Amino acid sequence: MRYIMHIDFNSYFAGVEQQANPRLRNKPIGVTGGDRMKRTVLGAASIEAKKFGVKTGMQVWQAKKLCPNIIIVPGDSNKYLETTKRFLTILKDCSPYLEVFSIDEAFLELPQETSLVGHRKLLTQPNHSLRTYFTPDNDLKTSSSKTGFTALHSLTDLDLAIAVETALNIKKRIKLEIGEWITCSVGISYNKLIAKLAGSLQKPNGLVIIANQEKAIKVLDKIELDEICGIGPGIKKRLNNMGIFNFYQLRQAPLESLLASFKSYGQILYNIARGIDYSKIVPFYEKGEVKSIGHRHTTDHDTNDPNEIKQILLKLTELVARRLRAKNLMGKTIHCWRRSTLHDKNIFSEERMQITVPNTNNGLEIFKTAWKIFQNIWRGEDIRMIGISISNLSSTLPRTLSLLPEVNKQEIMLQTIDTINNKYGEFTLQRGSLLTSPKIHRRPNPFLSDRRFKL
Repeated sequence: MRYIMHIDFNSYFAGVEQQANPRLRNKPIGVTGGDRMKRTVLGAASIEAKKFGVKTGMQVWQAKKLCPNIIIVPGDSNKYLETTKRFLTILKDCSPYLEVFSIDEAFLELPQETSLVGHRKLLTQPNHSLRTYFTPDNDLKTSSSKTGFTALHSLTDLDLAIAVETALNIKKRIKLEIGEWITCSVGISYNKLIAKLAGSLQKPNGLVIIANQEKAIKVLDKIELDEICGIGPGIKKRLNNMGIFNFYQLRQAPLESLLASFKSYGQILYNIARGIDYSKIVPFYEKGEVKSIGHRHTTDHDTNDPNEIKQILLKLTELVARRLRAKNLMGKTIHCWRRSTLHDKNIFSEERMQITVPNTNNGLEIFKTAWKIFQNIWRGEDIRMIGISISNLSSTLPRTLSLLPEVNKQEIMLQTIDTINNKYGEFTLQRGSLLTSPKIHRRPNPFLSDRRFKL
């Protein structure tokens, strides 16, 4: 039987910073995407900081309230990407069936061909030990977590035993080749959905096996609905409104009822409740198409100044447009969203909207549509975060020159601006209206979006 492995780094950005700087080790740190002295959000919190209740996505001031001694470190995307490349090289040595899920996690399918003579000899030696790992077992009284995981079971499934040995070897190589301050949690199961769930059950530095569907259902019945990939706060709320509060109740819901409420996603929910997932590993060498390109910005102060908001939005749209042109892409569906603070500054409201327009990769054209959207979703509240993205992408096909001289002049101007900015840095050449605009920081992004690795 083929097994799927999910490998997820623990407190990744923070771990990389602690590995790079010994003075940060054993200390609570938070990694941000911008100026460490201004209000911003945490892109990551170290294991030490999490013990105080600090979480990823938390405002810096909130983190300092929970953990006064927390050290705030500006993020370094290039450092994290280079570390990820080294991590993926280790995984590639284990199996060609490697799917990069985000900058700090991946799926690995172990081919049955790995159960060859070398592995069989190792696993059949009388004194061989698989060391400690965890697997669901409700029959034993001693448990190490709320899901009832107990340690050190013997394995009769050779392919599963090999998967465990592979996981332990990956952990060992990460420690030796990348650093001892960078750890990962590994989940092993019969499909991607349950492997990812398994990996989330024991952190940090865990290794959890959910070997079959029967065991998966036992685990599902002990966790919250939103503790599995595929069910977020919105879907959980809708399920609760239907009287469904756990996976046992979700399994009792008729498929017809789920389809009526969730359309085609009802089938996915029906499957999730039963530990079913038909999705396949998409190897890194099978490049998928870029689905969308976007940027967002968290302001260093709350603002309801329309001129300041316009500047931020224009700068974001110029960044998006430049990336579109760099990839020879155009887009049709423009998305804009905002996060606002309410009166007590601790409660946020979010709203988003999208509009489909003719294909474009012109920043000013994207801005005009984005500003229309923003005016529809903003009612004068203090703004904390603004985001813009464009989807429904297509390639820019070679075109003949337009009969309209103004269009040709615009295209030549954009090409010239891109050439200069590529050489000297973003916004070396920019619109005059952006000269006094705030800096837009490249925040460490946990998802790879349109970036590709050359392995």
